[in-house]
Amino acid sequence: MINKTTQYFNINNVKRCFEILFVLLSCVAFGQENPENIPVLEKLSQQPNVKHFTRDDFNSDSQFWIACEDSDGTTFFGNNDGILIYNGTTWSMINLPNYSSVRSLMIGDDGTIYAGGYNEFGTVTVDEFGAYHYHSLVKESGLENVNFENVWQISKVKDYMVFRTFERLFIYKNKRLTQIPATTSFLKSYVINEEFYVEDANEGIFQLDLDQHYLKKVFDAEVYDNEFIIGITNFSNGDFGLLANNGHVFRVQRDSGISSQQVNISSKEKEYRIISFLQLKPDTYLLGTLRSGLLTFRWNSKGYTIEKTAHLQDETVLGLLQSKEGNVWALLDNGIDNIDYNNPKTTIFNQASVYDVLVEKAHLYVATNQGVYVADLSSQNRVGPESFQLINNTQGQAWSIQKVNNTILAGHDKGIFKIEQKEATKVGYQNSFWKVIPIPGKANLFLGCSYTGLFVVSENHGNWEVKEKIKGFNESSRDILAGDEPYTYWVCHGYKGVYKLTLNESLDRVVAIDHFTDQNGLKSPYNINVFRWKGNIVFTTNNGIYQYHKKENKFEPYQELNSILDKDKNTRKLVSDSSKTWAVVDDALGYFDHESEHPEFVKDIFLETKGTFNRGMETIVPINDANVLVGTHTGLYLYHTNTQNRAQNIPTKLVSVKYTADEEAFSLPLVQDSLITLPNSATSVRFNFAAPKIPNNALNTYSYKLEDVDKTWSTWQKMPFKEYNLLPAGLYTFHVKARNTLGIETTPVTYKFSIAPKWYQTNFALVCYVVFGLLSLFIAVKLVERKIEKQHLQAQEREQETNRLLQLEVKQLKLERDKERIEMAKRHLEEDVLKKSKELANYTMLLVSKKNFFNELQEELKELRNIVKTKTSNKKLTEIFHKLHQHKIDEEYMKVFEDNFENIHENFFTALKQQSTELTKREKRLSAFIKMGLTNKEIAPLLNISTRGVETARYRLRKKLELPTEESLSKFLEELAPED
Repeated sequence: MINKTTQYFNINNVKRCFEILFVLLSCVAFGQENPENIPVLEKLSQQPNVKHFTRDDFNSDSQFWIACEDSDGTTFFGNNDGILIYNGTTWSMINLPNYSSVRSLMIGDDGTIYAGGYNEFGTVTVDEFGAYHYHSLVKESGLENVNFENVWQISKVKDYMVFRTFERLFIYKNKRLTQIPATTSFLKSYVINEEFYVEDANEGIFQLDLDQHYLKKVFDAEVYDNEFIIGITNFSNGDFGLLANNGHVFRVQRDSGISSQQVNISSKEKEYRIISFLQLKPDTYLLGTLRSGLLTFRWNSKGYTIEKTAHLQDETVLGLLQSKEGNVWALLDNGIDNIDYNNPKTTIFNQASVYDVLVEKAHLYVATNQGVYVADLSSQNRVGPESFQLINNTQGQAWSIQKVNNTILAGHDKGIFKIEQKEATKVGYQNSFWKVIPIPGKANLFLGCSYTGLFVVSENHGNWEVKEKIKGFNESSRDILAGDEPYTYWVCHGYKGVYKLTLNESLDRVVAIDHFTDQNGLKSPYNINVFRWKGNIVFTTNNGIYQYHKKENKFEPYQELNSILDKDKNTRKLVSDSSKTWAVVDDALGYFDHESEHPEFVKDIFLETKGTFNRGMETIVPINDANVLVGTHTGLYLYHTNTQNRAQNIPTKLVSVKYTADEEAFSLPLVQDSLITLPNSATSVRFNFAAPKIPNNALNTYSYKLEDVDKTWSTWQKMPFKEYNLLPAGLYTFHVKARNTLGIETTPVTYKFSIAPKWYQTNFALVCYVVFGLLSLFIAVKLVERKIEKQHLQAQEREQETNRLLQLEVKQLKLERDKERIEMAKRHLEEDVLKKSKELANYTMLLVSKKNFFNELQEELKELRNIVKTKTSNKKLTEIFHKLHQHKIDEEYMKVFEDNFENIHENFFTALKQQSTELTKREKRLSAFIKMGLTNKEIAPLLNISTRGVETARYRLRKKLELPTEESLSKFLEELAPED
């Protein structure tokens, strides 16, 4: 009878392959293999690598119950918080509606994940955006108020899903749910050959009839002693095999119900409580226990063995899941461990930094920075980190571990130590030795290579002694190699170059030293190492590999190796075995087949070791053609070089694609039925990716390329995402691929999208631009034509203007000539007028003078006539009067005056008439005389009036001309009808 405390540990579906177990156990004795017959390589190579995942990794509760894997390699874990999802790179969590723990998971034929918790079960699906969602079948079926407690198992049988609780079974198909109650309590269910079996406590094993939905008993619980059955299988003859949680294995005949116990895995010395089970290989099973960790159960024709698998982070293994790639997930009470059985790398030792390794008979020695460790290879268990013990007295920096004349010697910071079993004894009193090397031709003499030169070390019947230091050389001799000539040695110093030493035959002095730095063919004295390859002494440098030619005393490139290894990178180590040459190039380990016609340097499976080697003390120990021990800062590892890349055409997975616009994030669909167009406001696009199906995916690196943005694929990056910012409008194709530490690459995944153009980048805008451009071109052409026409018109106008100006100039010239003529005529006229004016004035003055003369003469004659009394005299005087009268100034003279005046002063009389029409002839003549500037006295004779009469006449003239008193009559008449 199994109590419920034990029942809570049934977690995982059991592998259904027990037939081999019973067949083999029936025909072999149960004794264990002889440890002495276990090969050393087998002891080293079958220890799997374990990757621990803790709360710091998944950020959730650390107790795990169940796991399943979907088609693309994503793993789903059930824990006390819900469903934890791991895509090989990142973790995410979804919760059940009631936030209960998840005790059961199963994937359906269509890829749907079914999950069960407390009073809850349903499905997990992923949407087009890569987000996971939970859908409750309890709510869909109206079971919200039913208390059925935990769903412990979910089984897929044909096209049914069966959910098991302690008190009932829920049978689900096509959205229909059927319930079958338990007689006592359903403890465990199993699916064998598409048939569903369930164990009912105290009742036995029942088979479910899916057509009739009822349970038919197969056999009673007494058949298996009422023990809690972890797994069931059936054999070809119909018999059942049962594995109980206490380690008992039963075989039960189905027809008769007769059972027999075949084997008991537990013993009096060690009792196991098995709570999970997994068949790893046909002859290998994994057993998860309650408090004994994970056990590996192996059997063959010689018997069976059971041993503890590599240390897990917790001893309670609640469940086991084997991935499609062959790795095993161990679901622990505190964490998750991934056990990699297919990795070409096996961790042998991880407690210190490794500098040298020696495999000697049944022991494995490791020289480290903490001392010398040893593991016993004769033990039945496989060798792992827990197998090593520190040898007494070796604490501190150990540089080398060697077998010399059947003695194990360690080069140590404290000196040379002789190791016997697990104890170390110091040889001599000297300190600081790198290693010991043989002296050719001297069977019992050796060179002790120290920090400060060379010592002679001797051996006599197992007794070792460090003699005096060899004089003449005081440099560090860590990197030393015996030359081709007797007593010659090559010593390379990391900073000082190469020394060629010649010792005397008594080995107490260096008699010759040739020191090479950056001369004699070497480009630099730094980072030079010396090795023997194919019988030749070669020197590795930062600039390729060289060989020394004694005749020329010169180092020359060694083409055979330079053609294989990158001569532009530093080669620090060369180790050869029968067909392979191992090298550390640019701090990365690789190998090539030196017997091949076209050797190729292979380093993919060693990518994880890059940058982890102890510089100048790289540890590479080939065990055979396919296996090599590699020591690094982090420990000692065994690599299997013939491991095939078991995974081909592995897809890369896009986890999500998101873009940001207006400071808000949006998801894009991962399944592209049509081209996805992002708005033109998108400022960034982020791709999250993973490779769940690639082996050893916890250390993936990624390379990506965005067409038309990235010219080439990026270098390998650890970050599982890539973000592009401020992409311009256009069509884009994103590619990403993954690579693990074994060099396995996934097939790239492609994602196409476009970014919508800004409004000014659209086709409509483009059409508008074209139209606008054409219109602008048309307008420009028209404007140019108009401009040309305008320029033509302007040219014509300028020509016309020029012609006009020429004409004007001609006219101007003509005018100037005319003007000159006019001016000349004017001058002539003015001169003529002036002359005439003078003549007129003279004439006028003559008239005045004549008039005065006649008047005076006439007066005098009158006086004379009064005096003369004779008739003759009177007659004569009368004749004189008559003649004077004939020549007096009469109207005829005045007419001449007026005509001359009019010629000189044109329009004067017309203008005067316009001033007043009432002027008399006398007044007009008065006006003319005044205009000529004659005085009243001069005017009086001309008018035959007195001076007073002239004044009176002037007065009357002013009145007729209506001149104000203050205005001068003379000035008025002078300005009237002025001369041009």
